[in-house]
Amino acid sequence: MAGRPALLALDFDGVICDALEECALVTWLGGRPHDRAIPGPEQLRLVPREFIDRFRTVRDYARTLDHFVVAHLPEAAALDSQADFNRLYEALPSSYVQKFTDAANAARQWFRTRETDFWLDLHTLYPGVPELLRRHSGSVAIVTAKDEGSVHAILGRHGLDETVSAVFGECGRKAEAIEEISARWGVALKDVTFVDDNLTNAVRVARTGAVSRWAQWGYQTPEHRAQNAEWGVPPLHLEDLAGLGPAPAAV
Repeated sequence: MAGRPALLALDFDGVICDALEECALVTWLGGRPHDRAIPGPEQLRLVPREFIDRFRTVRDYARTLDHFVVAHLPEAAALDSQADFNRLYEALPSSYVQKFTDAANAARQWFRTRETDFWLDLHTLYPGVPELLRRHSGSVAIVTAKDEGSVHAILGRHGLDETVSAVFGECGRKAEAIEEISARWGVALKDVTFVDDNLTNAVRVARTGAVSRWAQWGYQTPEHRAQNAEWGVPPLHLEDLAGLGPAPAAV
């Protein structure tokens, strides 16, 4: 459609903001009772360092919140391949995974609504991202495993919520979401630029015909870096953000 700006579709955690401690905290509370009489900062201090380290390893392989449950398995500390991660995850009973996911989401909702300042302070924006969002204001969609309410709250904290036209939250099928974005805005897939730090997501979106870039500042593995020698998704570095995508067309 002539005169329409190019669309920028961005993952959230690992592309727009760093929230490793927040994700580790809700993952910890997804596996045990959440004593809401204990304030958030103390809850975070109670999370064992070895669990946070193990979560950091799991985070590199996970794509959605339910995947974080693997951090509760001691053997996850030795993960070194996506296949091993998938094996651990797929061996878990679906009822256990669902119980974990519900509890982790409930903990996140509690902190977001009842201990808002603490929760928001656990999210920091990567350098250059605010400028990127403002430059493409009105032509940005967020496609993320994070829930929509959290995305809006974090962006609002930084005065950036109005830059985003749509949020596809709790999204585990990003290629399908990109196709929906293309259809909804009437913009060809080749004019949609997608950025994700998870190589699997980036590869799947590339197959739709959209422009897909693999963010190098988020969560990734040596295995993925080796695999991308074959898949060839163009890497994107923070210093490249200033030139990302064509400038919005004049109205």
